[in-house]
Amino acid sequence: MRISRFRGSVILVPLGLLGMFSSLSPGLGVLSRPDNKPAGISKEASDSCGLKVKRLEEYTAKPDPKEKQTTQFSQSELNSFLALELSRQYHPSLKSLLVALEEDRLQGVATIDFDVLGMNSKSVAAKLFTKLFAGVHNLAVRGKLLARDGKGSFQLEEARFDDTTLPNFLVEEIISAVGKKQKPPFDPMQPNTMPYNIERVDLHREYILVYQ
Repeated sequence: MRISRFRGSVILVPLGLLGMFSSLSPGLGVLSRPDNKPAGISKEASDSCGLKVKRLEEYTAKPDPKEKQTTQFSQSELNSFLALELSRQYHPSLKSLLVALEEDRLQGVATIDFDVLGMNSKSVAAKLFTKLFAGVHNLAVRGKLLARDGKGSFQLEEARFDDTTLPNFLVEEIISAVGKKQKPPFDPMQPNTMPYNIERVDLHREYILVYQ
């Protein structure tokens, strides 16, 4: 299974794909429990997600492209796959990642090591901010996954950086920098071609539907 190809589409979901911490604002606090352990992570759910990824991959080999396929992934399956399978392939700058799915929106919570990330900001303001970043920090984002016509990207609406806020443009730069460090590199803030002939992805509360 070429899991690395699916990583881009999976991380587009959580970052649109960006661990867990309890000091989030009320609108961004659904991913963590009082003990700070991720909820719903299991090998069974991860294995189930892996089988569905395999199904996506097999679909692309079908000779008749007119046959459509819809696959449902639960929030638990995605988070388990991220935690137990894909996390070992993350760039060292990304320590952990979880998602919470809503109707037409998603939340992502990540732990990022800025010493390893090494951001190269273009704007003067961003350069000033990035000089202040050092060590490991928690980033929580909420927004829309735009996944139509074979392209996917993330539209940021709000974010929390540890227990404070940052300008959206800077958070977008952080998300882009983390995405570009992955293999293969990608920018979640820009339209990306989705793998496996995926045409669109619909978000619902605690599950997504992937259409091929």
